[in-house]
Amino acid sequence: MENVTELTRDRAPVLKAAIRRLRQLARATPDGDFVGSEQELSDLLGISRPTFRQAVRVLEQDHLLVKRMGPHGGCYAARPDSRTTARSAALYLQVEQATLRDLMQVSNGLQICLLNLACDSTKSAEKERLKEFVESLSGAAAAEDLARFLVLEREFERLVLDVAGNPALRLFLQIARKFVDESAASQALIANPAMRRMRRSAWMRMGEAILSGNKAACLEVARQQSDAFAALLPGDAMEPLAVGMD
Repeated sequence: MENVTELTRDRAPVLKAAIRRLRQLARATPDGDFVGSEQELSDLLGISRPTFRQAVRVLEQDHLLVKRMGPHGGCYAARPDSRTTARSAALYLQVEQATLRDLMQVSNGLQICLLNLACDSTKSAEKERLKEFVESLSGAAAAEDLARFLVLEREFERLVLDVAGNPALRLFLQIARKFVDESAASQALIANPAMRRMRRSAWMRMGEAILSGNKAACLEVARQQSDAFAALLPGDAMEPLAVGMD
């Protein structure tokens, strides 16, 4: 009887090739659309069903395929979402004992890159949406209600990311923001209406600077915000983070 390890080793090149080709098929298929049945795809790839099932399990873990059973069963295309990726990164950073100050250092650097790209952007439709948002902030109510404030903050960041047009920055900032926003120190600061009013004012000035392409003004607002936040952080900001994984 052949050794199981030897069988796995013998199939490894075939399995790797199958995973690569199946990944290409999944990526070429719109999210949620039918890719094929087990029989169709194993025949197309020229592999056995056991090897095909191994390949499918890998793509399911990558969130590129969903296998369904029943009358309309088979493989359907999927897409990994940023929340899943951010969660995995969050687990890694917890294991590495990351602190709030660690994350702020990274977040500040990413923000500088984001604002430079946004100021240089020529995306007119995205800039118009940002302009409409900035104009809507003229009322003070945006800073008074905490729940509303948090929604608007996410919206402002999303609009600036749309203007910048860099998907890598979108993901990295989401990972960093998860820690910064969910830390007890950050939540305590943002619960203060004065801090919310300051942040709202910063969105307006930063948005106007992006729309006019004024990098110096934009980066100065970002620096002021970062310095103010860092100065108000408590001493335990150097402690390892313990952020919820929900």
